[in-house]
Amino acid sequence: MKKAALVLAAVGLGAAIARAPEAAPAGTVHPRLLVAERDPFSGLPALRARWAAGERPSDDLPGWALSYLLSGDESYARRAVEALARPRPRQQRGSNRYIETLNDALAFDWLYGYAGFDDAMKDRLARELVDAAETELANPLLADPEAVSYHNHFVRYLTRAAVALYAVEGEPTVESRAAPMREKVRRALDNVLDSSDFVTPDGGYHESMDYMRITFAPLELLAEMRRTRGQGDPAQRYGVFAHMGGDTYLYKVEPDGTTSRDDDNEWPHLQALDNVVLGYAIHRFKDPFAAWIQRESGWLPKEWTIPVLQFLWSDATVAPRDPRATTDAELPRAKLFRGIGHFVMRDGWGPDSTWIEFDAGPYFAKHDHLDQGHFVIHHKGDLAIDSGMDYTDTESPHYLNYYRRTVAHNSMLVYEPGETFFWGENLLPAANDGGQRMDSSRYWNTIRSREDFQRTRDLWDLGRMEAAVHVPGEFDYARGDITRAYHPSKMERFTRELVYTPGDSVLIVYDRVRSPNSAFHKAWLLHGVNAPKVEGAVFTFEERQGRLRVHSLLPEKAEVLARGGPGQEFWTPGDEKGGPWGSGRNWPPPPFEGGPLPDAPDLRHMWKTFWGEDLERLSPSNARNVVPGAWRIEVSPTTPAKEDHFLHVLEIGDAGDTRSRRIEKVQGHRLEGALVEGGLLALFDAGDDSLGEGEVTLPDVGAKALLLSRLAPGARYELQLTPNTNPGAPMWRQVVEADESGLAHLPWDGRRNARLRLRKIQGENR
Repeated sequence: MKKAALVLAAVGLGAAIARAPEAAPAGTVHPRLLVAERDPFSGLPALRARWAAGERPSDDLPGWALSYLLSGDESYARRAVEALARPRPRQQRGSNRYIETLNDALAFDWLYGYAGFDDAMKDRLARELVDAAETELANPLLADPEAVSYHNHFVRYLTRAAVALYAVEGEPTVESRAAPMREKVRRALDNVLDSSDFVTPDGGYHESMDYMRITFAPLELLAEMRRTRGQGDPAQRYGVFAHMGGDTYLYKVEPDGTTSRDDDNEWPHLQALDNVVLGYAIHRFKDPFAAWIQRESGWLPKEWTIPVLQFLWSDATVAPRDPRATTDAELPRAKLFRGIGHFVMRDGWGPDSTWIEFDAGPYFAKHDHLDQGHFVIHHKGDLAIDSGMDYTDTESPHYLNYYRRTVAHNSMLVYEPGETFFWGENLLPAANDGGQRMDSSRYWNTIRSREDFQRTRDLWDLGRMEAAVHVPGEFDYARGDITRAYHPSKMERFTRELVYTPGDSVLIVYDRVRSPNSAFHKAWLLHGVNAPKVEGAVFTFEERQGRLRVHSLLPEKAEVLARGGPGQEFWTPGDEKGGPWGSGRNWPPPPFEGGPLPDAPDLRHMWKTFWGEDLERLSPSNARNVVPGAWRIEVSPTTPAKEDHFLHVLEIGDAGDTRSRRIEKVQGHRLEGALVEGGLLALFDAGDDSLGEGEVTLPDVGAKALLLSRLAPGARYELQLTPNTNPGAPMWRQVVEADESGLAHLPWDGRRNARLRLRKIQGENR
């Protein structure tokens, strides 16, 4: 009797008589998807107040159902029911079908109490929804709930199944089929949420912002539906939700409104789906910066990919906050995205600001690139870029041999002849680019859970952000260990340290690279859009109104080679047969508009091996507004050695500005670095073991601050300065304590033309 009473209360006497008396879950009530009678964020009283004030949902199926729910006007319900009764050709394909299933699920839930939505139609639609869920859950990607990955396609497939099963929860005619699948969905979503906390606890994403938005939008829907169904609130438990909107977009969108150029970013301009993600940040977290980006930045279209959410998630009470009006204390100019290991540095929030990203983290998914240690710079133009062109619907030889590989990025090559790389499931050998390893077919897949990562971490745990420090108004510092990203047969150590001084617009990059074989060719890479101007050890890239002037200080004996232009834009140094450096070729992207397969037999063989013998035409490119670049600088030592250090000082400024401040290399015992006239003296530890002492001779050039890195965290050091003319008579002493990242930073005005000694104070055990 109690179970029957629940059915009667939910669907009415007629429905109770017409249906088989299968038990409905206790407490099943409608509406329950995204809205609820009493809810702090989308409760019906608040939504009805917005209706009364003149706001209206979208003019489509879920919008009509919601309009009926809020107003009681049956004309909206009749339009929705008529739409459900008509044959409806499906417009979406692939994983995007979740949006059409979502529309049906919301209509089912929001029309539930309307008499014209009769039992026969409810039964038919319920069966269609369960059929859709069953079809989706038959996908091998969703077979094991504990291995459903935090990855764009997985989440969209899961969302289609979930929204269908949530809508029909408690329906007697389908509940026996739906309940086991719903439990499978619950377990799968738990795994995705746990993975999100491991991969992106601070926001950001591991496959570029383009794939981020197509993951975040359905994940937000799943989180909200779990809450409005009374199953908990993932947005309060998992950090990614609070950081999806304002934080991620603030730091990952470049000053010109395009999105950060990392990994497979096919569409670096914001689009309608970004409105959904930002709208959620406003709806749930009242994020004023998300409101500014959405409403006032001018970067987004007006349309929303899921139009009904514009009514549900817009919140006019959240006042936009222009980031340009903030202080560094309110909105820091740098942010570390833990998990993925991305550190973003900038000097402000205006269109002329400088924006830098440095990456050092694990490899998480197929759309990641083999680019650990890579950095990108934007200032009034694209100055240091992620080069290459995005792939078409069918991944190209360009994508596989150049674009996703280390050679296309601002990192390091160590070329070992005979090193093997491959495509997909070992179908074909790929070109040897001298870069980071691709030695498992799972590099074309994705991690499946936190446990899976730990079990197979030798594949994924490639880069580590060892330190990321932001000192407002002074400097940003990052240190990454990239050693494991390369095969151990050719790399024993690769560490990269970056120091950015926003006041001076200078970035210092210091690398230590050691290979077991001195014969392996090393190349430090920097990619740009236009041909660089090379003047000895100084080279300059300009793009639009920006300029990047680079001083190559180490190695002392090095070749600075500009490579690019027609036939060399996307050159990979080695072939797939184990040839020496220089045996490779150019890998241009396929035609943007698509077309027939190329005539070259080897390229045709590549396409057909990877995609099947029936492939005859190439699809048009997915890319929009991508800057592929055409030039790069390679800095290579001319004297073979197992270990080489690379030191570069990058001046970031405006195109046409010919000014160049004095930059000096500083070297001594255990310490080496760069001095920027009137700026920073940055000294790095050139050795491996814990730094106990070191010394260096300073030139007759003034700096305003000293930064020492890789000290023992928490240890105290004595600094002593003696004149070059009388090294036995100290002219200055000071004791400094290294912070938890091993840094010491102090004023340095007036100290020049002297010998600096550093000594760890005895008794310090840290």
